[in-house]
Amino acid sequence: MAFIPNQQRPAFQPRPQWTFPKPQGFFQKPAWQMKSSWWAQQRSFNRRPQMVYTNEQIKAPTIVIVDEQGVNLWTFPRLKALAMAEEAWLDLIQIRYDQEKMISTVKMADYGKYMYLKGKDEKEKRKTQKPTVLKEVKLNYAIWMNDLQLKIKKAREMLTDHYNVKFFIKLKGREKIFAEKAIEKLNLIRTELADIGKAQYEKPKEEMSGYSIILFSK
Repeated sequence: MAFIPNQQRPAFQPRPQWTFPKPQGFFQKPAWQMKSSWWAQQRSFNRRPQMVYTNEQIKAPTIVIVDEQGVNLWTFPRLKALAMAEEAWLDLIQIRYDQEKMISTVKMADYGKYMYLKGKDEKEKRKTQKPTVLKEVKLNYAIWMNDLQLKIKKAREMLTDHYNVKFFIKLKGREKIFAEKAIEKLNLIRTELADIGKAQYEKPKEEMSGYSIILFSK
């Protein structure tokens, strides 16, 4: 092959990039994404508010009517209850249904006012309600009693604030021979906090690397 000087070599030309029209419907989401979106739709469907049956939607033959203050007025046949609500220009709103006895307990009130007050109450409850959170407290099997009492005091404050608390004692290697001491410490904690926390199990639970106990806020 003969040598060609740089001055005589042709300039480099990149290969042309061919573009083709994107076929319609050819590129779709992967199957796992389509499945996850389907499950998301199902979850959103389950989160829809429960249907409130009113007036003609109530099919129970026997109806117990309570007023807006919750006072039991009496038990009436279905047609009689509907007629009473119509005469009072109010609605029958089902709040309970006994499937075995086929009896509906309804409130005679204005439907719009009832739903407004119900939504307002639920909004206030969501503001004051705290999510259930599990706090973890790690201990050593050889912890001093003074330090253990400080841990118990801290856990009592958490349980008072309606948090659940998990105590965990890790045992690694040769420390597993001190399993009885770890169980003894956890049983002591459960006894000290029995008035404010309920244990998940009667005995400390054995895990892969130690023992634990969970106390639920009462």
